Amino acid sequence: MKRGINFVLELTRFISSAERFPSSPHHLAVRKFLKETLKRLGGFKTQSFEVSLLKPIGGFVEVGLNRFSAIPYTNSPSKVVGGILTDCGFATSQELKSKNLKGKIALVREGKLPFREKEKLLHRKGALGIVVFRPEVDEVYSGISAGLLPTVSVKPSDARLLSEGSQVVIRSETKEVKVKGENIWLEKGVGQKVLTFIAHYDTKPFTPGAIDNALSVALLLWLAINFEPPKGCRFRILFTDLEEYGLLGATHFVENLPKWEIIDTVAISVDTVGWRTPAILVRDGEGFCSRSLINQCWEVANTLGLKITFTEGRSGRSDHIPFRRKGARTLFFASNPFPYRHTPLDKFEIVSEEAVKLWMKFIPSFLRMVKF
Repeated sequence: MKRGINFVLELTRFISSAERFPSSPHHLAVRKFLKETLKRLGGFKTQSFEVSLLKPIGGFVEVGLNRFSAIPYTNSPSKVVGGILTDCGFATSQELKSKNLKGKIALVREGKLPFREKEKLLHRKGALGIVVFRPEVDEVYSGISAGLLPTVSVKPSDARLLSEGSQVVIRSETKEVKVKGENIWLEKGVGQKVLTFIAHYDTKPFTPGAIDNALSVALLLWLAINFEPPKGCRFRILFTDLEEYGLLGATHFVENLPKWEIIDTVAISVDTVGWRTPAILVRDGEGFCSRSLINQCWEVANTLGLKITFTEGRSGRSDHIPFRRKGARTLFFASNPFPYRHTPLDKFEIVSEEAVKLWMKFIPSFLRMVKF
């Protein structure tokens, strides 16, 4: 086990040594490494696709004589806007119900529901722009915009300098880039039923993404090297691209699968494991995972005496969702809560070795015991 843990940790260190914004140098280096490793295991398949993104360049928030730096969300329009600041809390529909936002700048906290849903609500209410922050840690949070409103992210300590009713100016500077995404996968075994483990290898801008999601990639490579599929089914290890930009890789993958295969697929997102709060999400931002599979997970964890929380993550999204939309049964292995997600603080030093050991016990046991 110690040798396996060292392998996973050292691989995580390499993968998280720099950000993996699509088509950045380290993103391409990790892609090359995955292909070379899977080739030694007997071969792999790939699938390419191209998309355009608005890449964050820089920005600021200005109030009175004070100006502090801000980071645009990916796909935020490149624009300078000004207006009266209105605190919108988490920008849920209930919180916005009585707000007059026409011509105003919304101050918004991340959490409670997917950000792009909030942005749509704010756009319909007439807001001109958004200043967003995540309250849990004093660091800039990297997110993705629906492209409707200029959106910039600030540290919570800077957000506290912004008062309700003050006149603010925000600048979002982004640049359109065309990126080439690539899904990479290995299959073992034969059979109509397919057990698919998924880990994405890209990151949001400005984060090395150790737990989101280098550790998961390392775990699945270790799994591919050391374990065989259950009898009567195929075992697929799938490394997806551009998960952080709208589940694009997984969506592209699923669109190219026959319907009969989707129905016989169990798709498991391994995403943000490695923090000290191991969790299996019963519910995510789009709905519920398979109740029968959740029960099997509980039995495995109980048998092994592992402390895993079974909880809801109402704003969480990952690559099992496109599979579920098409009829597959799904699971979501994660950490909840995970306060450093999509920030520069998500670096190798925060990985919990105890959490790594837990998942290295749990996942192989689940693999041996899973029932379709």
